[in-house]
Amino acid sequence: MGGDQGSFGWRAIRRRRQRRLDGDGLGAPHRERRTHAWRLRKRWTAAAALTIIVSVASACGAAPSDTSEVPTLYVDLSDYKVATDHPTIAAGHVVFGIRNHASMAHELKVIKTDQLPDQLPVDGATAKANEDAKVGELLNIAGGGSRKLVLELTPGKYVLICNVAGHYQLGMRVGLEVQ
Repeated sequence: MGGDQGSFGWRAIRRRRQRRLDGDGLGAPHRERRTHAWRLRKRWTAAAALTIIVSVASACGAAPSDTSEVPTLYVDLSDYKVATDHPTIAAGHVVFGIRNHASMAHELKVIKTDQLPDQLPVDGATAKANEDAKVGELLNIAGGGSRKLVLELTPGKYVLICNVAGHYQLGMRVGLEVQ
């Protein structure tokens, strides 16, 4: 009773299971090679994904927003309003401290223009203001969140806007003069 019963006994079943685990019945060395190749592929995929994420993140903003510098200018975003703590600032190195008091995500775009804040051309199809003269931006500022944007600004007039579709037209804009 305890012997091998051909292809139906417990030893035969164990052999079949082991062959399935080994992959193609080629034994453990084959499985180790396959596992090693899988690990290498996994590492290369992770490295490539990390490289892409870093590249995209560095291209999204004009400057890093994780600075420990004290803001030169505070910009407060709320439901359909942008406000600054100073209407005029000095030219050069500017650290924007952006605080989103709204519950939804907003963005801040800094546009150099001689036009009044409410006179930027708007694309009717996208409901967004023209950004051709944009000098910097910070996208996806979470509701209730704060972030920083660092720019080198030259003297002139600027408009700070949220250009999420429709937000500019609803009043999310303010002028800024840089001297």
